[in-house]
Amino acid sequence: MNASMTMDFDQAAADRALHELGQMVIADDEFAGKDWQGITLVIQVEPRKRMFGYRYTSDGKWEAATPEGRPAILKARELADAMKIPGKDGWKTCLVQISRPGPNIKVDFEYDVPNRWDVTPANLEARVEELRPR
Repeated sequence: MNASMTMDFDQAAADRALHELGQMVIADDEFAGKDWQGITLVIQVEPRKRMFGYRYTSDGKWEAATPEGRPAILKARELADAMKIPGKDGWKTCLVQISRPGPNIKVDFEYDVPNRWDVTPANLEARVEELRPR
């Protein structure tokens, strides 16, 4: 985003929701105290609510892993609501990538194609690698 663009949404509320989502994820029993170098979550808030994700370990392996679902999805919905610009469609799905050391968080938002990051049996290995935090 360049400096001449203005935010038409509540940046403080969005920042707060994103920070809380990140904290919620790394504090969840699925990740806290476990070996992980990266975490990826795909959280869809429209047209339906769903989440899937992966824990990437320091040895390069991965396994399916998500935090307890309802609170994380509700926090993502809060983030989407905070980012909504009046008169425009909000994002439908977000890609959350958390990496160590840090932890650092990177988020990408999909406004048009809610299934953009879907994983299928045919694309499993390639997609999981594509979603690995860098």
